[in-house]
Amino acid sequence: MADGRRSRSIVVIAVAAIAVAVTAGLGLMLGLGPHGQSAPAPALQPLPGADEASPVGSGPYVIGRCTTRLDPDQRGRNSNISIAAEKLDGAVVQPGQEFSFNDVVGERSSELGYGPARVIVDGRSEPGIAGGICQLSSTLYNAALLAGMEIAERRAHSRPVPYLPAGLDATVSYGAADLRWVNVLATPVTVRAGVGADSVCVWLEGEEVAPDVRLYTEVVEVIAPRPAAPPDPTGRAKSPPLPGAGAIASVGAPGYRVRVWAETEAPEGGRQRRLVSEDMYEPVNAVAN
Repeated sequence: MADGRRSRSIVVIAVAAIAVAVTAGLGLMLGLGPHGQSAPAPALQPLPGADEASPVGSGPYVIGRCTTRLDPDQRGRNSNISIAAEKLDGAVVQPGQEFSFNDVVGERSSELGYGPARVIVDGRSEPGIAGGICQLSSTLYNAALLAGMEIAERRAHSRPVPYLPAGLDATVSYGAADLRWVNVLATPVTVRAGVGADSVCVWLEGEEVAPDVRLYTEVVEVIAPRPAAPPDPTGRAKSPPLPGAGAIASVGAPGYRVRVWAETEAPEGGRQRRLVSEDMYEPVNAVAN
């Protein structure tokens, strides 16, 4: 390894009925659940970063990076991500300074070029202006975690997303939910973002050696969806639904309680693990016609 410099990287690729994390960074396989939403990774599934050399004198080097897959057919969504990525790219965060996604990217409205695309609201996917921006913030969130940044504010979606394992997403909404983190290094960090035909990549550049951060997800609880019909007097769900309720239109989807851990090198040697987050993804109830 040249000059002892390392970078941490995640690449996540979601394909058809399987989401496969490949890399440089992430080594796990996810199944897509009902409604095309990703199921959480297996308990304590390691998400190791990859070491990459940076030649001496080559200037800033990557200290944390994440790449997630885009669907080329979702042009409106990808256009929204590209607009926001241009605003994000090049943001400099000084030592001790707090970064705010909403402050840097700004308001997202149709007047500013953003268009309609699917968004998750209260566990449901529905049309909304600037849909897709949360994929950019989630990609940045992982890059910041791998770079060892201190997370000041981050919220999970109400349901798992298809482009990252449950627990590693970060939803944003201008004026409501933000992604904020603090540069804990003694030197400035620059946020870089780029959008390709089928992927979005966010990485942090710095002047210090990248920390050896490894992320792990743990599924603590799986919550079954509620049945479409109310329970009978014994407390057991009725199947099929009550007369007149019609056929089952959707069987629903389970919910999850997920923990994310960050493993780093311990000062006294070996490695140590700390809890990054614990999130609850609510189940989607069954629906009867």
